[in-house]
Amino acid sequence: MLHHIKGTLLAKNQDVLVIDVNGIGFEISVSRITYLALPDEGNIVTLYLYTQVREDDIHLYGFSSPAEKSLFKLLISVSGIGPKVARNILSNIQIDELVSAVAGKDIARLSSVPGLGRKTAEKIIVELKEKMEGLQLPGHAAAGKSSLVLSDAVSALINLGYKQQQSRDVVEGVIRDNPSLDIAGIIRLSLKRLGT
Repeated sequence: MLHHIKGTLLAKNQDVLVIDVNGIGFEISVSRITYLALPDEGNIVTLYLYTQVREDDIHLYGFSSPAEKSLFKLLISVSGIGPKVARNILSNIQIDELVSAVAGKDIARLSSVPGLGRKTAEKIIVELKEKMEGLQLPGHAAAGKSSLVLSDAVSALINLGYKQQQSRDVVEGVIRDNPSLDIAGIIRLSLKRLGT
């Protein structure tokens, strides 16, 4: 079982990236959370790995934090949820939002993930609620703080009349480019990028 990979980021897009390790290129599927945390191509990157082995295929899934990998493994433990669906969930909901939605039985939040219906959302809550109670995710504190700021900033923009996805994209970009900004600074810079 592969634990992590460290190498040169050769290529990246929203779903798949290629990491070169001593002349061998590894193609790795990633969520949006991990994609947004990646450096520019040509830089060294470390990802935590989950390996899916089937009769005719070996597929690698990469994560920027141990917390995201832990949640991915919990999600695929739910009957009917495979790695692709789990990656889709993590691409559309932040780590602390997912934990909160399961703990608070927030079916509406979970079923708002594209491709995730109400029945599957209910199944996630039923099967993961106890597993997530008191869950200490490695690296979760930092991830939780940043995603709470993200959530608050996106909400502020939505309240000002911007669309959710547009707001999320802009705020994520601002946070990625300016990690030390406070919430007020993030909102100000996001509005500037939106042309307000």
